[in-house]
Amino acid sequence: TTSANSGEVGASFSIPGGTEGVLYPPSLKGDQSVAVISMDGHYPKEGYSRNDVCTETLYLLEGAFEIEYDGAWHTLIPGDIFMILPDHKYRTKGKGKACVFITPSWDSAQNHITLT
Repeated sequence: TTSANSGEVGASFSIPGGTEGVLYPPSLKGDQSVAVISMDGHYPKEGYSRNDVCTETLYLLEGAFEIEYDGAWHTLIPGDIFMILPDHKYRTKGKGKACVFITPSWDSAQNHITLT
């Protein structure tokens, strides 16, 4: 998949539980990256995800997602936006496609999966 701005190719990824996507190269300043994801299942497969540094802002393109964020469930439909701040645990389920804006640029080392 090619970025419209730079001609650079994004990196495809697959996460157990039913999530696939493309992570595009970060901005020149490294202050943001973008991913397009498709999900049919759960993320994470078990437990919760938490970021130390990155804020993820999801824009739902199609389908429906449910996000448990700090213990409360939220339903997203196409056109909805949901911001996941650092140090907040979350998990998602559903079937759909989303564009995820990540600030600062994605670094998998700052993401943690916990069972509780």
